[in-house]
Formats: sequence, C-alpha cells, structure tokens
Amino acid sequence: MAESIPVAFGLAISQAVFLAGSSIALSVQKAYHIRHHGESVSKSHFKEDTARDVANTPFSNGNRMSRIILETIVLTLLSGYVLIDYVTKNAGVYAVIGSAITFITWIYCFVLAVTASRFPLPSAFGWSLNVHLCVLYTALLISSTINFITALLDDVYISLAHALPFLLPVLFGFDLFYTTVTVKNGSPFLDENGKIVNGYNVESIIGTLYFNWITPIIIMVNKKSSKLTDEDLPTLPPTHRSHNMYYIFGESRGKKLLKRIYLGNSLSINIQGLLGTVLPMIYFSTPFFLKRLLIVIQEITSGEGDTSSYLRGLVYILGMAIFITISNLLAGQLWFFAQSNSQTRIKSMLNMEIYRKTLRRMDTTVMAGAKSNKKDQVGKDNDEIEENEVSSMTGMIVNLMSTDSSRISGFASWWFVMIQAPIELAIGIYFLFTLLGWSSILGLAVMVIAIPINNMNSKVSIRTQAKLMKRRDKRISLMNEVLQGIRQIKFFAWESNWTERILETRNIELGYLRTVYITQAIFEVLWQGVPLIVTTVAFWSFTKLEGKELTAPIAFTSMTIFNDLRGSLTIIPETVIHLFETLISIDRIEKYLEEDEISGSDQDGCALSAEWSSSAPEVRIGFKNATIGWPKAHDNTTSETATSNEEQDSFILKDLDVVFPNNELSLICGSTGSGKTLLMLSLLGETEIKEGAVSCPRSASLSSLDDTTAITSIRPPEDAPIVPEDWILPYAVAYVSQTAWLQNASIKDNILFGLPYLQNRYKATLTACALDKDLSYLEDGDTTEIGEKGVTLSGGQKARVALARAVYSRAQNVMMDDVLSAVDAHTAKHLFKKCLQSPLMSGRTQILITHHVNLCIQGAAHVVFIKDGRMELSGSPAELKKNDQLSMIFEENVQEGEYEEQEDESPVIAEIQKTNDKPKTLVQDEGRASGTVKMRLYKLYFGLVGNWFFWTIIFTAIIGVKGFDVLSNWWLKKWAQSYETAADINPSIISSIHANINSGINWPLSIPSLNNLAPTPSILSKEDASKSLNKYLGIYVLINLADILLDVSRSLYMFWGGLRASKRLYEKLLDRVFHAPLRFFDTTPVGRIVNRFAKDFETVDANVPIDIMQFLMQMVTIFTIVSVATAVLPPLIALMIVTASANIYYGLKFVAASRELQRMDSVSRSPLFTLFSETIVGVTTIRAFGMSQNFMVEMLRRIDVNSRPMFYACTVSRWVSTRISVTGAIVCFVTGVSILFNLDRLDAATAGFCLSYVLMFTDMTYWGVRRYTQVEMSFNAVERIVEFLEMEQEAPPFTDIKPPAQWPNQGSIQVNDLHVKYADNLETVLKGLTFSVKPKEKIGIVGRTGSGKSTLALAFFRFIELYQGSIVIDGVDISDIGTEDLRSNLTIIPQDPVLFSGTLESNMDPFNEFNKDDIFTALRRVHLLDDASEQVNENVFKDLSTPISEGGQNFSQGQRQLLCLARALLRNQKVVLMDEATASVDFETDKAIQKTIAQEFAESTILCIAHRLNTVIEYDRILVLNHGEIVEFQSPLTLLRDANSAFYKMCRNSGEFENLLALAIAKHELVDTT
Repeated sequence: MAESIPVAFGLAISQAVFLAGSSIALSVQKAYHIRHHGESVSKSHFKEDTARDVANTPFSNGNRMSRIILETIVLTLLSGYVLIDYVTKNAGVYAVIGSAITFITWIYCFVLAVTASRFPLPSAFGWSLNVHLCVLYTALLISSTINFITALLDDVYISLAHALPFLLPVLFGFDLFYTTVTVKNGSPFLDENGKIVNGYNVESIIGTLYFNWITPIIIMVNKKSSKLTDEDLPTLPPTHRSHNMYYIFGESRGKKLLKRIYLGNSLSINIQGLLGTVLPMIYFSTPFFLKRLLIVIQEITSGEGDTSSYLRGLVYILGMAIFITISNLLAGQLWFFAQSNSQTRIKSMLNMEIYRKTLRRMDTTVMAGAKSNKKDQVGKDNDEIEENEVSSMTGMIVNLMSTDSSRISGFASWWFVMIQAPIELAIGIYFLFTLLGWSSILGLAVMVIAIPINNMNSKVSIRTQAKLMKRRDKRISLMNEVLQGIRQIKFFAWESNWTERILETRNIELGYLRTVYITQAIFEVLWQGVPLIVTTVAFWSFTKLEGKELTAPIAFTSMTIFNDLRGSLTIIPETVIHLFETLISIDRIEKYLEEDEISGSDQDGCALSAEWSSSAPEVRIGFKNATIGWPKAHDNTTSETATSNEEQDSFILKDLDVVFPNNELSLICGSTGSGKTLLMLSLLGETEIKEGAVSCPRSASLSSLDDTTAITSIRPPEDAPIVPEDWILPYAVAYVSQTAWLQNASIKDNILFGLPYLQNRYKATLTACALDKDLSYLEDGDTTEIGEKGVTLSGGQKARVALARAVYSRAQNVMMDDVLSAVDAHTAKHLFKKCLQSPLMSGRTQILITHHVNLCIQGAAHVVFIKDGRMELSGSPAELKKNDQLSMIFEENVQEGEYEEQEDESPVIAEIQKTNDKPKTLVQDEGRASGTVKMRLYKLYFGLVGNWFFWTIIFTAIIGVKGFDVLSNWWLKKWAQSYETAADINPSIISSIHANINSGINWPLSIPSLNNLAPTPSILSKEDASKSLNKYLGIYVLINLADILLDVSRSLYMFWGGLRASKRLYEKLLDRVFHAPLRFFDTTPVGRIVNRFAKDFETVDANVPIDIMQFLMQMVTIFTIVSVATAVLPPLIALMIVTASANIYYGLKFVAASRELQRMDSVSRSPLFTLFSETIVGVTTIRAFGMSQNFMVEMLRRIDVNSRPMFYACTVSRWVSTRISVTGAIVCFVTGVSILFNLDRLDAATAGFCLSYVLMFTDMTYWGVRRYTQVEMSFNAVERIVEFLEMEQEAPPFTDIKPPAQWPNQGSIQVNDLHVKYADNLETVLKGLTFSVKPKEKIGIVGRTGSGKSTLALAFFRFIELYQGSIVIDGVDISDIGTEDLRSNLTIIPQDPVLFSGTLESNMDPFNEFNKDDIFTALRRVHLLDDASEQVNENVFKDLSTPISEGGQNFSQGQRQLLCLARALLRNQKVVLMDEATASVDFETDKAIQKTIAQEFAESTILCIAHRLNTVIEYDRILVLNHGEIVEFQSPLTLLRDANSAFYKMCRNSGEFENLLALAIAKHELVDTT
C-alpha cells in the first residue's frame, strides 16, 4: 500500500510556493523599477508627497527589527535542529523534505529580515520587504499551529521538552506575524499645501485589509455631521489627485479612449481581474464545507459516527467561518480597487478630458442654424435628426460629463464579473456534477431556453436605453435653454406653453422608461425563475429518472450552489447590456474628443511668454485673399457637391484682403447682419477659413498646467504705475464680445481675470470705463457679486465691466465687438475719449466693431466697411475721404456731426469703501440638509407613489414572496426527511458520544427541549417514499411557480407606482421653477437648477423605486433568517441580538457617514456643471485672453473637491462590509457548533435547512445596511428636489380679479409714488416715481446707465413687486390681477434678445397663432426682408424653416433684436415697452425701424428705454431718470430749449445736438401748429 502524504508535508509545499513567489516578485519589482525609472512623460509632472505629519503622529521603528531578526534566528536554528533530528532518526522521506523546505524558508526570512533592517520604515522598499515577511510568517505560523495541534492529538500527555519544538514556532511565529501585520509605514503624509493626506499609503497590512485608516474619518464625519466641510476631509493620495491624473491620462492621448482608460488605471483594473479570478474559488469553499458537515451530521444521526466525527465537524465549521472571513476581506479589497480607485479616477479623468476638449474645440453651435439639406432628411427617423441637432448643444455636452462619464466609471467598477461569473459557473457546475451527476447537466441545459428570451430582452433594453438617453439629452438641453431664456418666457407669460412642450418630451422619456422597467421585470423573472426551474428539473431527474435519494447533504448543498449560481447565470447577460451601454457612452465621448479644434496660427504660443524681445517677428493682424465662414461639424463622407451646397447655405465673407495697422485703432462697420462679428472671430481662429490666410497672434493651446509661463504669472508691486514694465505682451490678445460674458464672481474678480491687483492701473481702468459712479452706488463697491452672466448689472454696466477686463489685461491687441451700443451717447463718448484714447490703451492695437462711426472715425487709423458678404471698403479715413468713399459708410450709420469738444465734468473717483464687513453674497453656496432624511420626505414621496391600498398590496407581496421562499426550503427539508427511517437512528449512540464530549467541555448551547421545526424523521419505507415522490415534487414546483409570479407582480406594481411618482414630482418641480421670482434665477446658477432636472431626476426615475423595494425585501429577508435560526435553536436568539447590536452600531456609523458624504458629493457636483456651462458660453473670450490654462486648473480644483467625498463614500462601504463579515463568520461558527452538539434533537435535513439561511446572514445583513444607505442616498435627490419645491413663489398667475376682455384697450398709464426694492434687505432702487401717460402716447425713458430705467420696466411686469405705490393701466391696478393676465396683455422688447432652438417660424410664432403672411410682413417691417440686389449670401429670413441654434447664436445680436421686435409687431398690443430694443442695430436700420414703430404702433402706448437719443427724440415726451428718481418729464423740444435741463446736457454731450434739435422741431412744431 502506498504511503499517504502527511499534512506536514503539504504545508511545507505551500511554504515553498510562497517562498518562490516572494523571490520572483522581488526580482520583477527590482527589474521594473530599473527599466521604467524616469521613462514616463507624466513622471516629470507627477507631484509626490514627501513631508509627513510627524508632529501630530510621531513614528518610530523602536526595537522592531531587532526583535524580528532575533526571533527569526531562533526559529531558523530550531528548524535546522528538527531537520538534523529527522535525518538522524530516518523519519521518512516526506518528513525530511518537509523540514528541509521549512529550514530553507526560515533562512530566506532571515535574509529578508537583515535586508529590511537596512531600509528602516518609512521606506518604499522597506515596506515591500515587510509585506513579503508578513506573508511568509503567516504561512509558517499556520504550518506550526497545525503541527502543534497534530502533535497534541497524537499524544495528549506529551512532555514540555518534547512539545517545545512545536510550541516555540507557534509563540514566536505569532509575535513575528503580529509585528509585521500591525506596523505602519511611518507618519501620515502632508500634501503640497500642508494638509493631511489620508492614511491609506502608510496603513499597516491588517489596517489596510480592515480599512482601519478610514475609521478616524468616519468618527469625524459622524461628529461634525452637517457642519462637515471639504476642508475637514483629508487629501486623497497623489494617484487620486486631478493634477497627476491629468498628466497620466494625457500621456496616452491619440489612442482609443477604451485603451486610454485601461492605461491610466492599469494597476487597479489588473487587481480587479486577479481578485475576480481568485474569489470564485474561495466562494465555493462554503458549499464544500457545508456538504462535508452535513455528511458528518448524517453519520452521527445514523449512528455511524464516533468522537472523531465531532472533531471533523468542528474543523469543517471552523473552515467555513475562516473562509467566509477571507472571502469577505478579499471582496472588500476587490470593491475598494473597483470603486474607490477605478470608478473615482476614471470619472475624474473623463471629466477633465471633456473639459479640456471644450477649451480647444471649434464651436459649431452657430452652424446648428445652417440650412440642412432637406433631401437628406427625407425618410430619416426623428431621433436621428434630433441627435444631429443636439450634438452641439450645451445640454448634450453637459450630459457627457453627468451621465456618460458616470456610466463608464460605474461599469469600470464591476466589469470583472465578466471574468468572475464564468469561473463561478464552471466551479459550480463541477460541484453540482459531483452531487447530482448527469441530472445537474440536464438541469443546467434547461437554461438554454432562457438564452433567446434573454437575448431578445437585452436587445430591446439596449435599444430603449439608447433612445432614453437621447430623449434625456433633448429634455436637458431644452431645460438648459429655457432656464437661460427664463426672462423672455416670463415677459411673454409663456410658462404654460413651455411647460406643455417640456412635459411632452418628458412623457416620451417616461414611455421609454416604462419599457426599460418592463425589460427589468423580465430579467427579474429570469433571475428568480431560471435557478428554480433548473433546481426543480435537476431534482426531478435525480429522483425520478435516476431513482436516487435526495438526502439532506445533496439537497441543501445543491440549493446553496444553485443560489450562488443564480447571480452568475443572470449577471452575464446583464453585464453584456451594461457593456453595450458603456460602449455607447465611450463612443459619444470619443466622437466629442475627435471634433475639430480651433485653428492654429503661425504666431501661436508667443502670447504666453513674458520675455519677448525685439528680435521676435512683428505682429501681423489681417487677411490675405481670404474667404471665411462659420465652422461646421465635418463628416468624412461628405461629397464635394454637398460641400459646395453647404457653402451656399452657410454665411460667408469673400475676398478679404486687409492688414490692420499695429498700435492703432481700426474700425469695422457695416449694417446689421453683414458679418462683422464673423470677421473678428476669424482673427481669433474661431471660424473656418475656406480660402486664403488669416494672420493674428493667438494664445498657445492648452498643453501643460505649469503656470510659471502663464499670462497671470507676473507679480509687479501693487503700487506700480498705470502701465508697469513688461506688463504689455506683444502677442497677447484681449476680446470683448458683443454680448458681454461675465463670470459668477465679484466685479473686481471679473476685471482682474486672474491677474494680480495693481492699485493704480485698476483705478485708472475703472475711471476709463466710467465705472466709478456705478461702484459708488453699490453697497459693496467692486466686491459686489454680479451673479450668473452678470444678471444683477444693467446691459451697459455688463458691457463696461467686460471692456474693463480687456483694458486691464496685458494684451497688446484688443478686439472689441460693438461695446458702444450698450451704453448711452454720453457714456459712449466718455469710453471713446477716456478709454480708447487714454494712456491705458495708447500704443495698443485696437480693432473695434461699431455703428458709432462718426464718433470713432476721428481717432481711427483704418476703417473696414462690410456689405453684402464682401469687404466693400478698406483704408485710412483720409484715403477714403480722398476717394469720396466715406459718405457710403455714413449712409449706413448716422449723419456726420460735429462733436462737442467740451470736457466732461471732472469725474468723482469713488474711493471704494474698504470696510471690514464681508460683501453680500449674491449666489449662496448650495445648501446641504443634515441628519437622516426627514420623515416628511418619505411621506411626500410615498404619497406620490400610491395610497394606503397600493402600499398594502406591496407589503403583502413582499411578505408573500419571502413566505414562499421559506416554504420552498421547508418543503425540501420534508422531502429529504422522507428518505430517512427510524431504523437508521440509534439515539443511544448519539447520546453517549454527546455525553463523552460534553463531559470534557461545557457547551452552553445544548438545548433542553425538542424543536417543532425539527421533528423526528418520518418512518417511511422506500416504497412509500417512491409513492410520495410525485407529491413532494409537484408541491415543490407549485410553491416555486407561485413565488416567481408574485415576485414579478410585485416588481411591476412598484415600477408603475415609481413612474407615477416621477411624473408628478417632475410636474411639481417644473411648475415651482417656472413660477419662481426672477431673483431666484439671479442668485441660483443655471447649473444648479439643471442638476435638479438632470442628475437628481435620473436618480428619482431609475433608482428610488428599486432602492425602496430592495430595502424592504432585505429587511424581510433578515427577519426571516433570524426567525428560522431561532426557531430551530432558540438559544441562538441571544447571539442574534448581540450580533444585530454590533451590526446596527457599525451600520449607523456607516449610514450617517455615507449620507453626509453623499450630500457633499451632490453639492460639490453643481460647481463643476456651473463652471462647465459658463465655459461653454464664454469659451471664445477665455481662449482669446489665453486663460484656458487657468480655467483648466480651476476645473481640476473643483474635480478634486468633488472626488474626495465620492472616494470616502465608496470606502466607507468597504469599512462596514469587513466588520459585518466578522460578525457573520461568528454567527456561522456558533450556529454550526450549536447544531453539532444538539444532534440528539436535530437531524441532517433540519441542520441543512437552518444553515442554508444562516450562511446568508452575513451577506443579507451587509446588504440590509447598504440598501438602507442606498435609500437614504437616493432620497438625497428627492430632498434636493423638494428644497426647490419649497422655495418662494412670485404672485399667482391668476387671481379672483380678472381684467376686462380687451384690456388694455386705451393704453393710459398712471404711476403713483412708486417705490421698488430688489429684496427686503437691499436699498430702494426706484424712489417715489409719479407720472401719467396718456393713451397712444410715446414716452422715451433716458438716463445714465444704472439710473433705474430697466428696473422700471421690470416693475411694470411685476418681476419686482412694488414696495410702495401703484401702477394703474386703463383703470386696473396691476397688483390686483394675476401675473399671467398682466404679462400676456403687455408687450416688451427686452434688452437681451433671446431666441430658442427650433426654426424661424417656431420663434416668431411659438404657439401657432398667426399665418405665414403675417410673419413675413412683420419681418419686412423690421427690415430683415428686402428685395435687394444680388448678394453673396442668401437671405435666410425668406425661409421660415431656417433652423435657429440654441440661444439664436447663428444670428448676430442686431438680427436677434430685430426678430424680437418683429415678434412684438405680431402681438400688436396697446402697451409696449422697449428696453434698448435696437441698441445693436446700425443707425440706418434703427431710423427705418423707428418709422415702422411710429406707423405700426400708432394706436399703442410706447415706453421706450434708449441710450441712442435719436431713437426717442421724435417721441411725445421724455422721462429723465437719475438714481431712481424723475429729474424731468417734458416734450423733447421743451427740454432742448432749456439749457439747464439734464436732457439738454445729454444731447449736447452726444455730439449730435443740431441734428437732434432739427428732428425735435420738425416733429413737435408741426404737431403744435396743427
């Protein structure tokens, strides 16, 4: 007979494996470091931490290494002695080889220990050696312990001398294990700012496995709760910081996105793959030990066992507990690398890459309005067209950051199941085959029927998900657009119409969501049904076909394996679905990253160099035989014919040939819509050059984050002169857009734009831009927050702040797009004289687009005149005058007039008050709820889902599902018992064995009474068993079928309720936001509101119903487990209470920490979207100023702030799972031991029944805690939505008092003692205005910027409620009627024209109230349609189907104003307010429009706010405002004849006095004589 291999030899082999693994790993590690040292591009930029927090957390190695070396020497000598002893005594080949391996392992450990002493901790290599030693000491300790126990079992009375060689390795081995497993790698690190870094990189081995390093963070979060701030959270390790990730991810730029994601996260992805391979093997240790335990129990209960059976039983129970702990520890590490590493980092990497692209991408938004080839659209699916429309919209780009990056990073956290599940299946099938033989294969073959159903369902799910995402994109884009244009919507009382339009899109989205829910229900049928069918078929085949007995070990082990396989069977198709979704998202982001970028320049990069020398090439700005057009997204498949068609369709400028003189002022002029902005943007590289060349310096494209060469890096002294040395950079550019782009910051921060504060230059800039007076009226001066897009400033103030930014900048080349249009004539003159011709601007190359040619031409060196898509004139004013061409320019503008040369009154330079008071914050930081989610929120949501009857059905269904589950297992127990007979049992043998064991050990869990759930096994003959087989099988099938049907019904019913809640909640939020006061939109960034409609509603739609259902199911499951365990063994109740208490303690800590971190994550996400949205709008300005790098750095800072709470929220889950796994292992061990020592009262079937539930206890308890947290986290979205539901609302749209049917029918206005404040805590803006307007009267409202003109217009529409006084229109006090009744009966043409994406027709007539002829007539009257001669560009207004891009960006500012005016002409109401309605229109068109207004609105009362005095000089009366008070209110002629009147001075300062006086006389004296 062959000699059996002893256990000691097997253990020695395992030591050899670890030894070989350690030596190979160290060799590879060394070689890798030598090979890759300094190779990586990113290494030079990678910021490592070096400083440590020694002061607060001192670290010392002490005598650790001495102790390790000493003990290792002792054990090495001891193992050598044992080897010699075995050799001399001829102990046998296995014993000698085994002890030799142990001796070599101890020598290797000694060498490692000595080497480690040369690298004392903290040290990277020293730590690596410590890990190797720890692994080896652990292997040696396990071997020593088993050898010691074996020696004791062989000889209970062994002497101490003989036991010492076995005992010493255990004692010293434990100390060595403890020393290496608990030591930390030094004190915690400090980051570059001196802030503490979390302890992950310095934690001990045991601390890493059990996540002890996050315990102090959890305690701190629990302690601080709602007072927790980002500053409280420790910094993440260097690998998780955005600065380092930017370079790591950037290193692989140019490769496919999927490959880049892998290369940037290879370590964590590889670890996921490795652990995903190892864990399935460990998972199946539980059924392995369970089967052997049940066989032992069967042996004992059948009388075949002996004392060693109990010992084997104990070993199996201990093995089960140990492997449960090991598998949970490894699973904890797997999910840590999956979520805290891969998911967090990939999301950050994708977001920063998308943002980087946005800073470089060619903006094709304008071309969204280019005519599409209608032939191409025929037969296209609506969704396809929509996708193209959406492709360049803000909402879609924001969605890439919010949805797509989340989806990709989410999948990256569990992709490894594609490895894990097949391995689990393979091992599971093998185990099943050993249990059930070919019956298991027959059972698993049944799965084939599920594959086509699953496949079809997967396809439907993928298709629907894609449509759902597309529809969600559309809705978010629509919401974003609506929120950007909310003023316009409110002005025209369009809330209800837009609500209808949005809800229409939302309902289609919910339709797709309904289909998704149904596919999920089908997946659930497969999830629940397939394993049950497989089990049933396998058991049927095993018992009926093979005629074998379904004993307890076979039945319950099979059940455990089938339950484990349930996940593997269904996770694979689910993973495939998510993989496809992820690939769609990767494709969307990849397409975006591949879009065209702005064109380079031969003068690129110089702008960023402060050290410019005279040897550098001269700056050249101009065009050479250039043809330019708006950029368009290129399609590689486009043919040449299509390209030529596109050129005809899109707007172009042809044959441009001009060089703008350096260091001088140049003007670009032309009629509205002639292409002036296109010309300027072409210089900035923002357009498509179709032919020729464009020369202009541009800032270098974003390549690094090194700010030492940035424009903002200069640091002159604060008291430097107005133009400090080296301040102006010859290649730098500043740009002022037509629509001022401002950041959500203070006025000062907007002007400085990242540059250092220089007192003299800053004050001179304020004076030059006429901002002194404005700041003196603001309580907080230049520290006043201006809100998103500068909403709190008037149009003129915004334009001047944007101009001040360019003036203060370091740019030699300043480009200004129509900055003078937004200000009054006096201010325009001030800006020209005191700004454009001031020392601040002298010597700088200035290019100005303007209609104020007569004002600016005297200081201009060059003039370019554009007409009909061509450069009509170009040259110096002198040359043009000489050639008699100057008159052509003035025909398009205003008659040349003599400008007064008198000096303005010396400006009062307002010293900005330096007070200690903190300036008022306009945009508050986003609020964060504290503590648990309030019960009222649950009540609100549950009420939206359904009434008490709905919830009664749901609870009944949940309890029913679990009831059937228990019944199914109980019936299986009965079935297994039916094979056992009374003859098999010998109670006396069990009792005697039991007594022998109990005599030596006091077992507290032996129970005195018989348990009703564990009856004495049935006494059935084999014949009887065969007869009852059909009964057992039939009832088992019926129970399982009922279970499946009830489960699916419950899911569908809950989904239906969830859909209903989503629909109702969305309608409520939309209604509340639409009826919020205007100040809410001024103080709340659009990104924050969009976040509610995007991310929060995605959570409410997809997660909340599922999370509630899963939590309720989990709670019932835990209750079921406890009930079953305590019913079988009542004394277990004490253990369950203790365990539950421990789990609740950890659970509460986890829930509280997780909840706060989730809230921080939500709140810190909004600033990301806000900056992103802000950047998309202002990207041209950012690029022109060369500020891309600064904005990228700011985005990285915000990404860091957002990723911290996300990282900790993920890690907290791992912390709680490892702790609950320990309690689970204890419960499993104690339950197993209790069953083992109560076998005189229990049988194998009952034991299997009980253990099958107890084994689920760990997982179910953990998931119970997780599900509760998930509910709380998901309800965070509900909480944030409800926060908006509870906000203040403006006056109701309708009241009991209704205005008369045709109101207003006359147009008389009476304003009495009008006082207005923007908010209760702010100063009065309009102070006691009293005036009356007769029917049909035309009133011009003038006054300096900020005098209260626009505020008066807002008061008429009740955007600002009257603080005191009244406005009465045709006898109706506007305060008494509803806002919709009021606004729908007045017309306003606002200062900032807003168009919505769609067509020309949908903008002119959004709700189909007029016919096409009416629309064309209106367009003619505002001179957008004419019968002009042949032009280069076709008139797009001839076609009402002309697309309009988001915000109307494919039209000029002037064209947008004219479209808004045409829209007002269509409405033709009795009271019309015009707020700077023609400010951006050339003078010639303005004059023609005023004639149109006089004709078309002859029967209407007009209140017209204007800066151009020409606009209102022919009106009946002029209302002059100053600081919110009426200065004068008379006819223009009367005021012009009074030399002391304010209006007279304004006209004098405008330089057009004679012209204005002539117009006033012509109008008013004619009227007087009649």
